[in-house]
Formats: sequence, C-alpha cells, structure tokens
Amino acid sequence: MRPVLAIARNTIREALRERIALVAVVFGLAMVIASQVLAPLALGEGKKIVTDFGLAGSSLLATMLAVTLGTSLLHKELERRTIYSVMAKPVRRTEFLIGKFLGLWSTGAALLAVTTLMVLAVLTVAYRDPSWILAGSLALTLVEIGIVTAFVVFFSSFTTPGLAAFFTVTSLVAGHFAEDLLYFGTHGAAPALEIATTAAYWVLPHLTVFNARGLVVHGTPVPPERILFAVAYGLLYMGALLTAASAIFERREFR
Repeated sequence: MRPVLAIARNTIREALRERIALVAVVFGLAMVIASQVLAPLALGEGKKIVTDFGLAGSSLLATMLAVTLGTSLLHKELERRTIYSVMAKPVRRTEFLIGKFLGLWSTGAALLAVTTLMVLAVLTVAYRDPSWILAGSLALTLVEIGIVTAFVVFFSSFTTPGLAAFFTVTSLVAGHFAEDLLYFGTHGAAPALEIATTAAYWVLPHLTVFNARGLVVHGTPVPPERILFAVAYGLLYMGALLTAASAIFERREFR
C-alpha cells in the first residue's frame, strides 16, 4: 500500500503544477458574474439557473481535468522514461496504475469540491439560501469522476494520449445515452444491430445514475438509497476497469 500512496501523492503534486487552482478561480468568477447577470433577467428563477449552471460546470471541469491530465501524465512517464526508475524499485505495475488512478481521482475530487463550495457560497450570498442539498449531487458526481478517471487509466494503459482521450470521451457520451441506444436497437432494428446494442448497453457505464441535478435544482434532496446504489455501482465499475487496465499494463513492453 505504501508504494501506491507514494505514487498517488506524486501524481497530485504533478497535477497541481498544471495550474488547476487558476481554473477554480476563473470558475468562481464566472459564478459570481452569472449570479449578478441572471438575477434581474431570470424572472425569479435565478437561483435554479445558477444551481443548474454551477453543478453542470463543476462536473464538466472535473471531467475535462481528469481526461487532459490523465492522458498526458501517464504518457509523460513513458516519454521521459521516468517510469523505468519507478519500475526499478519494488513497485508492481498494478500498484503504479492504482497510484496514478488515486492521485488523479483525488485531484479531480478536490477541484469538484472547491467549485461546488463556490456555488454554495454564491447561493448563500446572492439568494440567502445555503442549499446544503448540493451535497447529494456532489457525492454522485465524485463517483462519476472516479469512473471517468478509471476510463482514462484503462485507455492510457495501451494507447496514445490522443486516442485515450478520444476513446474516453466517446465512452462517456455513449454512457449518458446507453438506455436510448438500447431502445433504438431493440425497436425494429436488424438482429445483428439488436445484439450489438444490447451488448453495448450492458458494457457501457450508466452515467445517468449519477445525474441528480434535476432534483437539486427543484429543492429535492437526493434519496440516500440512490446514493448508496450509485456508490456501489461506481466502485464495481471502477474495479472492473482497473483490473482490465492492470492486466494489459502488466504485458506492455516499454520502448
């Protein structure tokens, strides 16, 4: 466990050098400006718009961070050949991957937490409503970012940064429309297409499970059983992706 934590800490330090604090500050300024601009224009719906915009923006920023940092950091280890010095120590490749995953997930979670706190601060100051129910949405999005990070690590274990980013984004988009894909594939499509869409439905992550913004925007707390189900599902999915990534990375030859 010690090597895993050491690699995770080093990954966080590398990620912090990429100026993610600046991204958080820009997001905070955007939220403040949005609250001031929308207040007179939203006909009493400014709070809902700021909440929806803020939560969606936080999730998008954390996703972009996981994809861009994840694909580049692992590639840099190979390009600079620093991975050889790591592998020369008593560190297994699986531990290296898990350490990278934990470091990237922690960095994305920190950015997500900071931006969500900014949304909460804006709602408290501008609308006099500390919406603590944001915590439910935050918990679900944290798990979703874990799945995004696991996808990044999985694809980075065997392909280039550009392709890893492309495959990750494609998987995420398809994951948000998994149920629609199954519907269209099983209603009048050719048998081969029906089999393919059904297989894709069971393989793709069902990311709609983690989207509770509709509830939070309308002032409804996220049910605890939904959070528990999403956490269990997310951890199982991350475990499957990291197991597959480790199996591939163990057999990869470094050049």
